[in-house]
Amino acid sequence: MEKFDLSDSVNLLIVDDNSIDRELIRRMVSRSSMQANIFEASSLEDSMSCLEKKEFDCIIVDYRLGISSGLTLLSNIRKSVNHHCAVIMVTGLGDENIAAEAMRLGASDYLLKDKLKSTQLLHSISSSIQRATLEKNLHNMAHYDSLTGLASRPTLLEQLSNAIASGQTLAVAYLDLDNFKPINDKYGHEIGDFVLTTIANRLKLIARKEDTLARIGGDEFVLLLKGSLHTNQEYEDLLQNVLIEINDPILLKEYACSVQASASIGVALTNDAGLSCDDILRRADQTMYQAKTLGTNKVLFYDPEEESRRHAKHTLLMAAEKGIARNEFILHYQPKVDMTDQRLIGVEALIRWNHPTLGLLYPADFSDALEHPCIGILMGEWVLCEALKQHEIWQNTQLAMSVNISPAHLLSEGFVENLNDLLLSTHSMGSKTLELEILESTTIGNIDQAVDVLEGCRNLGVNIALDDFGTGYASLSYLKKLPLDTLKIDKSFIKKLLSDGEDRSIVTCIVALSQAFGYNLIAEGVESLEHEQVLIDMGCRLGQGYYIAKPMSADSMTAWIQNMVKKPIH
Repeated sequence: MEKFDLSDSVNLLIVDDNSIDRELIRRMVSRSSMQANIFEASSLEDSMSCLEKKEFDCIIVDYRLGISSGLTLLSNIRKSVNHHCAVIMVTGLGDENIAAEAMRLGASDYLLKDKLKSTQLLHSISSSIQRATLEKNLHNMAHYDSLTGLASRPTLLEQLSNAIASGQTLAVAYLDLDNFKPINDKYGHEIGDFVLTTIANRLKLIARKEDTLARIGGDEFVLLLKGSLHTNQEYEDLLQNVLIEINDPILLKEYACSVQASASIGVALTNDAGLSCDDILRRADQTMYQAKTLGTNKVLFYDPEEESRRHAKHTLLMAAEKGIARNEFILHYQPKVDMTDQRLIGVEALIRWNHPTLGLLYPADFSDALEHPCIGILMGEWVLCEALKQHEIWQNTQLAMSVNISPAHLLSEGFVENLNDLLLSTHSMGSKTLELEILESTTIGNIDQAVDVLEGCRNLGVNIALDDFGTGYASLSYLKKLPLDTLKIDKSFIKKLLSDGEDRSIVTCIVALSQAFGYNLIAEGVESLEHEQVLIDMGCRLGQGYYIAKPMSADSMTAWIQNMVKKPIH
C-alpha cells in the first residue's frame, strides 16, 4: 500500500491573500528536511486555476481570502478535485465554530497563525498527507480494481446510477473473454494476470474520455458508453473496434509465443423508464451469454422479445418439474401394424401433459422441457418406467413398446445400468419388446458415446429405431455409425406421397436403404387406404398413422387391442 514519507517530494499549494503570511509558511517548509515543490495563490480564483492544472498533495488555506472565505475554497476542493489531497486551514481567529465547520467540510487540520511554529506546521503537513494517502488507498481499494486499475463494481454502479437519474441514454456493454480459462490453465495465473492487464490497457486506449470502463469479475469487463453515440450501429462500430483490439495477439516473452483472446459482448440500453442499475446489468449480462452461444467475437443487443421468450421458457420448465411430482403427465399409445394383414405389431408411447390451467398439452408445446438436460431426463425416466409398467399389463399380447429418448437422456450417466434395473423390475428382459426411438432430426453431441450406449442397450435385448428419418442432416452418417434395427420414414414424406413425385422418389430411396442395411422399415403418418396400398407396393409393409388409429389412453388402447382380434381394423 502506498505510504507517505518525509523524504518523499510533495507538491504544496499555499493559498493566502497576505504575501507576508505566504512567505512565512514558505520559509518554514523550505528550511526543513521536507522535499517540497511549493506553489502560491492569492485568491480563490487563482487557487482553483492552479488546481485545474496540477495535482497537489497538500493545500494550506487561509480562512480569509479577501471577500471570499477559505471555507468556500475548501468546499470547492472536495467537490471538484477528483483525487484525495490534504487540506490544512490556517486562521488568525481562534473560533471553535470555524474550526468545526472546516473539519466538517473535509479539512485535515486547523492551525492558528499567531501560534504557528515550524515543527507544528511540518507535523501537520506530514500527518495530513499520511491520512490523505490512507484515504486514497482505501478509496481505490473500494472503487478500483487492484490488478488493472479500472473502475470496480461500486464505481460502475455509481456512474450508471447517476446516468439513469439524469435521464441520460447510454449503452451498457458487458464483455466476457471467450477463451481465457485455457490460457490461464496452460500458462498459470501470473500469465493470466498479464493477459488481463494487457487487454485492460488496450480497452483504456479505445474508451473515450466520457466512457466508464470497469472490471467486475475474473475476465469480465463493462463499458458504459456515453455522450455522442445514439444508434445501435454507432455502438456496434465502436464495440467491433474493441473486439479487434482484444483479438490482437499478446506476446509472452517467457514462452517465446503469442496467445490470442476473443470476447462476447452483450449490450443493453438505459432507455426504459423505471429500470434499476441491476436490471440493466442483468440484461447486458444475459445478452452476453446469448452472444456466446452464437460463437466467438459476437456483439449482441438486448431484445425484449427474447427476454419474454426466455421468461416463458423458465416458467414452463419450473411448471414441468412440479408437474412430474404432481403426476400431471400421462402416456397415450398409438398402434403400429403390418399393413398387409392388419396385424398389430407394437405401440408407441407418447407423452401428454394434463396442465392444470392450459389443459392437455402435446410434446411440441413443452419441447423445451423434454430437451432440458435435467428436467428432460426426469421426464424421460418417467416415460420409460410408465411405458414398461403398461407393457407388463399387456405382456400376453407380445407387443413391442416404443419409447422416444432424447440425446441428453441417452447420454446421461448410468443410462444402460438404470435401464437394466428397470427391465428387471418389470420382467421385460430378453423379450425384444422394448424399442428406443432416437430422433434423426436431433443432433447427438457425442456420436461415439452414443454408439457405446446403444450397443449396451442392444445387449439388454432392446431394439433401436431412428425416428423422423430423412429430415435431418446426418442421415447417412447415422446409418453408418449407429447400431440400428428400424428406420421410421418421417410423415412429411408420406403426406404428399400420392401427389408429389419428389417425395415418392425419396421414399423409394429410403426403402432401398433399409433393405440394403437390413433394417425394419415403418412409415409414419399413414392417413388413407391409398397411402397403405402405395407403401406396400413400394416395399414398406409396416405403418402407423391416424388412418390406422390415433394415439389413445391406456384404457382405450386395451379396448382397441381386444376389439381388433374380433374384427379387421378397417
